[in-house]
Amino acid sequence: MRVKFCALSLLSILPAISCAAEAPFTGLWGGRAHTAEETTRIELDVAHGDRGWQARMNLLDVGVRGWPAESVTANADRLTVIVRADSGPQTLSLRYEDGRMTGEWQAPGYDEVALVSLERLAAAPEMQERRVVIDGPAGNLGASLILPEGDGPFPGVVFFHGSGPQPRDASRWAAHALAKHGVASVIYDKRGVGESQGDFIGASMEDLARDGIAVAEYLLEEPAVDTVGFAGHSQGGWIGPLAGSLWAQTAFVISSAGPAVPPSRETHWPVIRAMRENGASLADEAAARQLFDLWHAGLRSGDWKRFDQALAAAEGEPWFEGSGIDWLKERPTSDDVRTYRAMMDYDPIPALERLDAPLLSLLSPDDESIDAVETGGILRDLAKAGRDIEIRLYPGFNHGMRRLGARWPSLPDSYYRDQADFIKRSAGAAD
Repeated sequence: MRVKFCALSLLSILPAISCAAEAPFTGLWGGRAHTAEETTRIELDVAHGDRGWQARMNLLDVGVRGWPAESVTANADRLTVIVRADSGPQTLSLRYEDGRMTGEWQAPGYDEVALVSLERLAAAPEMQERRVVIDGPAGNLGASLILPEGDGPFPGVVFFHGSGPQPRDASRWAAHALAKHGVASVIYDKRGVGESQGDFIGASMEDLARDGIAVAEYLLEEPAVDTVGFAGHSQGGWIGPLAGSLWAQTAFVISSAGPAVPPSRETHWPVIRAMRENGASLADEAAARQLFDLWHAGLRSGDWKRFDQALAAAEGEPWFEGSGIDWLKERPTSDDVRTYRAMMDYDPIPALERLDAPLLSLLSPDDESIDAVETGGILRDLAKAGRDIEIRLYPGFNHGMRRLGARWPSLPDSYYRDQADFIKRSAGAAD
């Protein structure tokens, strides 16, 4: 172990005092954390400066970049890093010895302590990232242009957001993952979020699609980029094909966990899924769907009388308890009504029928938020009718494309490679 000694200070009859040993924790470390059943790749970037010790963690199989530590403590050859998750503090207790760090990872809710082994890494070459401002239909859009290593030309992709107030960082991991495969991209703050002007509340699917088209036009003007397409997850899976059908230069579209039914239909699925797991009958399913239809009618009109009557009757039915449908009891806020009303009746089929560019649909049959089986059937029918649609299934993954039941809910192994291969084939530049 390397130890740094400070000079001794001799004052009169006082004994010599040496400073504490300081282990070389700073730098980028990489390795694995594992339990008896699972293993995940991990990177830890440790720094020391005016603000004391700091650290950020990357989970390469999970799709997490720059997870900041809320506490870092260094003492001789020991380093303790605490990061905060929804489940509580995750504590890494590490020891430095002979150029390596080893130790334990403790997490709330797990009795088994994970073992961690890290080695120092050379700094990885940085992706070329440039913060830009793009003129959008509702005002300026704050964005980042991300280019792979090399001179190009590269195919490029514009990422659409999921629902809610999502910043550009929601797509940063995907952008960097595709850049490693030679794909350029622009990630941007949704209108009304971060550095972007406008307001996503009350915006329609087409409004959001037009934002992405403005970004795509900017990306296509980049000298290193020769073709541009769209990618979107969840809500972005509706918006991407719509943008592709509206923009003639679209080279491809990727939809991840994107439904082929309107939002007002997609809303049913978590309840219908729970009812099927509980053994409900087809008649019970029909009753639940009718209740949803009345709820949507209340949203459209503001008249909730018929819904309230139907809800009171349904509460006495055996299927009601355990279905999860009781969240309909609470009236939505005015902002929720404006946002949802603007898009709840959006029908994705016309856009899918107009789309000339190839579409890759990434679906999990275990998705808890959308009925991937229903969506897959609709897309296969469109493909039989002549649309250029490819479907890739990932069983055992949730709506966020994370592995079910895992301590470290990883992405599918080939998730970004599949997308990069599709992009290059579509752009005529397959390896």
